[in-house]
Amino acid sequence: MASQKLSDRETFPPSAFEAEIALIIKDDAGRIRKELAGIRRILEYELRLRPPRTIYDTYYDTRKNSLRRKKISLRTRRMGKTLIISTKSDIQIISGNIIRRRETELPWSYDSVCLLARTLRLKTPAISASRFQSIPPPRTLTTMGLNVIQERRTRREARDIVRRNKNPNSTLAELAIDRVTYTFEDITVGLSEVEVEAKSPRSLANVQKIANMLISKYQPNLQQWFHGKFVTGLAIGKLLKIGALQSYLEKGRLGPKAFEAIDRTIRSRRF
Repeated sequence: MASQKLSDRETFPPSAFEAEIALIIKDDAGRIRKELAGIRRILEYELRLRPPRTIYDTYYDTRKNSLRRKKISLRTRRMGKTLIISTKSDIQIISGNIIRRRETELPWSYDSVCLLARTLRLKTPAISASRFQSIPPPRTLTTMGLNVIQERRTRREARDIVRRNKNPNSTLAELAIDRVTYTFEDITVGLSEVEVEAKSPRSLANVQKIANMLISKYQPNLQQWFHGKFVTGLAIGKLLKIGALQSYLEKGRLGPKAFEAIDRTIRSRRF
């Protein structure tokens, strides 16, 4: 992936880009998650609790994987009664080690789905606008030639990161502690991850400092992970198919050595 610096003058509209550092918890995940959940201050920043959420993500692609070949992911995300449809693309590494993606998020609606269909050059829904809300989303997307390629559930504990003694207290970044569970037919695979996401281009350096501090404190159990949850799940699915991951599973959770195999698989592009 190309490396590129993000200028402070560059626009950063909501839902246009996400810029983050992801950290994988390779071992001792329960203890590390518990400690992180109890932290209220990091360096010169305060962490402000947000309500925990359970997120259900379902990813889709055509039978010929046309979206993936364009390096685009398409998903629906359900949080409580809210359903959105979104795409991610244009993945880049900026400022050394921060992953940036273009993200489009739209509420689940007939107009949103038609807009994405035109943008991504997919079939439009073979359902009338009047019937749209009564049809389950997977069925609607099936009429567009899309199939489910990944399902996962994420239990997220998030914190807003603000600068201490600063008024007004604008949010610089978000710290998310995630327990992720992938579903592959009759097997589930879990892992734990921490994400530090910038909320403006001016907070990229803050994100880097916070991530570096966490790695320094918890290494080698906590390490930077340059792959998104979607691609990680695809690699896990590939390794399960060829029987190369089962020995690394511990009660449905990935053991430390699993991440080396997943990283090699992603970098080889053979999945």
